[in-house]
Amino acid sequence: MKKIALLSNVTTDMITSKLRKKFDVYTPDGYDAWISDIMNPASMTNSTEMDALFLLLDGTELYKLPVDEVWQKIQLWETVITKLASQTDALLFISTIDFKENRIKTYGERKYFIEWENSWYQFVQGLSEKNEKVYVLDILQRIIDKGRDNFYSPKMWYMGSMPYSKLGIEIIVDEITLAMDAAFRSRKKIAVLDLDNTLWGGVIGEDGVNGITLSEYNEGGRFYDFQQRFLEMKKRGVVLAINSKNNMEDVEEAFQHPDMLLSKEDFVSTRINWDDKALNIKNMAEELNLTEGSFVFIDDNPIEQKIVSGQCPDVFVPAFPEDTVGLPLFAERIYRENFQTLRITEEDSQKTKMYQTEVKRKAVKTDEMDLDSYIKLLEMKADIHRMRQEEKERVHQLCNKTNQFNLTTKRYSLKEIEKLVAAENTDVFTVSVSDKFGDNGLVSVIITKRCAETVFIDTFLMSCRVMGRRLEDVIISVLVGYYKDKGKLIGLYEPTAKNMPVATLYPKMGFTQMDDGDVKQYYYELDKPYPKVSSYAEVWFEGSCV
Repeated sequence: MKKIALLSNVTTDMITSKLRKKFDVYTPDGYDAWISDIMNPASMTNSTEMDALFLLLDGTELYKLPVDEVWQKIQLWETVITKLASQTDALLFISTIDFKENRIKTYGERKYFIEWENSWYQFVQGLSEKNEKVYVLDILQRIIDKGRDNFYSPKMWYMGSMPYSKLGIEIIVDEITLAMDAAFRSRKKIAVLDLDNTLWGGVIGEDGVNGITLSEYNEGGRFYDFQQRFLEMKKRGVVLAINSKNNMEDVEEAFQHPDMLLSKEDFVSTRINWDDKALNIKNMAEELNLTEGSFVFIDDNPIEQKIVSGQCPDVFVPAFPEDTVGLPLFAERIYRENFQTLRITEEDSQKTKMYQTEVKRKAVKTDEMDLDSYIKLLEMKADIHRMRQEEKERVHQLCNKTNQFNLTTKRYSLKEIEKLVAAENTDVFTVSVSDKFGDNGLVSVIITKRCAETVFIDTFLMSCRVMGRRLEDVIISVLVGYYKDKGKLIGLYEPTAKNMPVATLYPKMGFTQMDDGDVKQYYYELDKPYPKVSSYAEVWFEGSCV
């Protein structure tokens, strides 16, 4: 269970109670004690055990103060939070603030609350841009969406110094949960979309391209905006695919519609046929080397939803809005609950291109071709080197999101990764892979810890998109050569619900089992050369071809 601290200047008991169903939550004792807690080096907030800190600050009391005192209070908050950001190893989420000013005003009086809100946002966003551990928790936007009268409860404030209504509490809990999911949960990878009455209104095969409902404004605007949201997702690393019962000729015509925002090139895979949609998804998963748990399937037809849910239980199938006016908000919720991440890496921005090249790779493989022949045909290249500073975000992402090919499933914060890189007895290696079809990017992380006569493999993980291409053999071959004077190379396998695909990896690579507990330990004698994978076109280690 992840450990979080919730710091606030108002009472948060009911919020904390709900959060404790999912997280180990710490809150300081005493009302508005968050500043003294931060300044106390021995407090739990400053403990290295914390995974994330949430600052939920409310402007309820500030509007009672004179304007000058409000600015002084804000400056004090900024000073304290800047100190916290500099000293914590945990992720730090800082809320935007709804500064509720005295509402008895003439039209001509100055509305300071707008300045306060903008100033606070600029501070938090600026801190986030300077410090990679800091993120904006945009509570103010949710208040704007729902309205102050719905978000707050005067009764709760006067009875217990907590300003939020039942809905407000639910929204705050939801925001914190989504932030934790983005930070630590393995997100979905691909959104599979139906076409008729999903990306446009109407049936293309019956209504024709001029008869479907799709336009930048008016009735067709809901579908236009729905497409816009998925185009925005694609730019943030969400992979898109089509699964539609249709004739290809009709769909080709639909993509020529003047208001069709998404193009055929935005999709990595298309299944436009009259086959069972669940079977289409299974075939997509095989084609793209993904698990069904990586998929979100979006279809307006409840029957198709039930069929896919029944035959592909790991696929997430959201209920489609009964009123298509809600499509844009529906898309936003899909993103937040299934795909949202903390920051965009270079690999995220190239995801669509990477998966499109994966389809090309699969297309050249025949049933008669063995694995080494296939790898040789791809002209694969592997580049293994110590982690570079610009790779840190991607390494952090892989460490916290990779589940299938992950021998120990250890999770590391950005600060912990920095410490590992700086440690004298530790090596952090990254692996990038490319072939004649394109670049797969940074796909593997290996962390080793050196002792006098032994090298321990602390972390060995790999992206699922390159599994099954003998990259693990390439990596171990290089490590055995690099550490050849160190005695033994020891690796652990700690089983989880999702890493069964690598349960027998070490024995397959020639390691000898040392014990048979829950955590299995294996060793490889480093005076024994490891077979080189000759089918790879090139293998580079620390800038030299090996």
